[in-house]
Amino acid sequence: MTLSLIERLKLGRDATAPVTVNGVELALRVLTEQDHQIAALAADAMLIKHETELTMSTADTFEAEKALQLITLAALDPETKAPAFKDADEARSILIRADRDLISEKYLDHERTFSPSGRNLTEAEFEELLEEVKKNPATPRLIALSGDGLRKLIVSLADQLSISQKASGSLSSGSRSAKPQVKKIKETGRHVEHHGE
Repeated sequence: MTLSLIERLKLGRDATAPVTVNGVELALRVLTEQDHQIAALAADAMLIKHETELTMSTADTFEAEKALQLITLAALDPETKAPAFKDADEARSILIRADRDLISEKYLDHERTFSPSGRNLTEAEFEELLEEVKKNPATPRLIALSGDGLRKLIVSLADQLSISQKASGSLSSGSRSAKPQVKKIKETGRHVEHHGE
């Protein structure tokens, strides 16, 4: 029997990866775009509940809550494939930060393996994309890049910008330091000429 395109896509999302937390094995499924939206809205609702909003000072709290929501949606009982946690509150009451970080790391590895949007780029492909982004920051190729890929791209661009600014600053500094020297030389020349007269 030939599977339809939608059936093949769904089948790819059924793949799970194991992760052991405190001696207990869980299974992680690949999350859909809908799952990510649900997690983001839940994290936003948490901020609203505490009468605050997303700012620089609350960004870490927002991301931590979003990660917890995503774990709640991704973690399954490996035998029954039922959700490991009934809701985020239960996951929050059981997991410590180290558990959350471990599960998040294992999930990202799993997503890179099974999700098209998490495709690994070779160094040559990454360099090619980096050059393309410099020429066209709105390139549609960014849509297919995973979160890790985007972070690597941002870090690379930031490093290059920093190097460029430092080089520009040293040149400017050199120009500024040269000016007093030129002025001093001119003044000395005038003084010598005046003394000769």
